[in-house]
Amino acid sequence: MPSEKSDNGIEPVDSTDRFTLPCMKQIESAPSNIEWLRWGKVDPFYGVASWEGRQRGGANPWTAEDFYSLGYSDWADFRRHWVNYGVDLGQVVEIGCGAGRLTKSMAADFAQVVGVDVSEDILEVARSHIPEPNVQLRVGDGVRLPVETASIDGAFSTHVFQHFDSLALARANFSEVARILKPGGTMMVHLPVVMPPAGLPGILLALAARRKLGDLRAMLKRRRGAPLMRGLQYPWQWLVQELPDLGLVDVELVVLATKSNGGYHACILARRSDSAPASGSRGSFTR
Repeated sequence: MPSEKSDNGIEPVDSTDRFTLPCMKQIESAPSNIEWLRWGKVDPFYGVASWEGRQRGGANPWTAEDFYSLGYSDWADFRRHWVNYGVDLGQVVEIGCGAGRLTKSMAADFAQVVGVDVSEDILEVARSHIPEPNVQLRVGDGVRLPVETASIDGAFSTHVFQHFDSLALARANFSEVARILKPGGTMMVHLPVVMPPAGLPGILLALAARRKLGDLRAMLKRRRGAPLMRGLQYPWQWLVQELPDLGLVDVELVVLATKSNGGYHACILARRSDSAPASGSRGSFTR
């Protein structure tokens, strides 16, 4: 689904709000679905890999060969760190798989890959380029994952969680990750992590102020039907407090550079607890 954005078109969102599940209404859908449904129709390759000049009509638009070769290279970089952490190469879910940039390469490593995205249009692009029989592509709603409870060995996502509108939506997605993972199953999620220096709460207040302006701009763009990409940052303290509450333990942060463009990617690794139930579990999914 989402992507790296090289220009300043990312709308900032709040990274200071806390989501206490018992006090919140259940989130039914992701507001950002609007733009990703749009990207799926307008430019599915560029919506996933937003490199300068590679949009349709750009100086060097993506070809399918270049797009999936990029995925092969990037997956090798992510895979190495996940294997070192201890992933079971059985069944994996890719959250926000988009046109299958990495999904195609993941199929060579895992027994079964389930790619989930909110856009049927972008999944049709993926289906036309991924003939591997061990790949299933399913439509989700940006919150609930169309996967059975405790049935998956690994959950993976890149350039997705950074585009959520709030930490509340992020927590709902992490809750779903905890629900679908088998005990001992692992996740690797790429997202921007901030570690404000102790004694400088003003940094988080500044992020909150930027969010308010970003909310307004996003609302106006969504009303016009203009594609956009929002940007959410994750305080490290929030992650180490919230993930264990959901049953996601052994939380680690790894920062890796992809060989394709030298870009640095912060990724959170965690393991599903053998005993603690997922907070706010939604129950099993039935097809």
